Amino acid sequence: MFFLGHMTWAYIWASIFAGKSKVKLIVPAVLILGIAPDVDIFLRGFGVLHHTFTHSFLFWLVVFVPFFAVFRRKSIPYFAAVVQHFAFGDLLVGNVMIFWPFNQSFFGFNIAMTSTLDVALETTGLLLAAGISYFNGDLKRMLSIDVQNLLMFFPLSALLLSMTHFAVDWPLIPLITYIWSRKILTIIVLGHIILAVFLALSTIQGLRKLLKITLHEQ
Repeated sequence: MFFLGHMTWAYIWASIFAGKSKVKLIVPAVLILGIAPDVDIFLRGFGVLHHTFTHSFLFWLVVFVPFFAVFRRKSIPYFAAVVQHFAFGDLLVGNVMIFWPFNQSFFGFNIAMTSTLDVALETTGLLLAAGISYFNGDLKRMLSIDVQNLLMFFPLSALLLSMTHFAVDWPLIPLITYIWSRKILTIIVLGHIILAVFLALSTIQGLRKLLKITLHEQ
């Protein structure tokens, strides 16, 4: 699954668990956790394969032990945000070493990222996340002039990095032509652009608040 789907479904699942525990989500943290297992992409130089130990239940359970000990139930939505990456997204679209280290086999349906199913999941995730954020007030909060929205810079940067990742070995013009020649890729790209614009607007609102605070202190 692309970062678009991982981020939006992370927010959806975190919101579901936050609703039960009445936790006010730190949305930038949720979005980053939604893509956190893919850190293994940057560890390939160290011999780490994609979809291996960073995509397992035990790995993230161990990582979250201190958070469960300190924050208890408040940590559950964030744990759900990271676990959905491989227990939902990558399990359906791809295959993962979900039971590492007890079982080092890959599990999943191994469906292509450019399949109709993946496009449906990514699009549905974007629409559901937008609807949930509107009704629970997160949308208004993320677009308000609030210095905390500066944190949206981090998921924005990660999303932009993922959008350019596949263009590294491609000349720009042929890449654009290729994307627009396939409806499935066009939908995925448009979804990424919509999410990126939203994250950018939220980041700008945070920057506006920071500037107001700075000017006031002067």
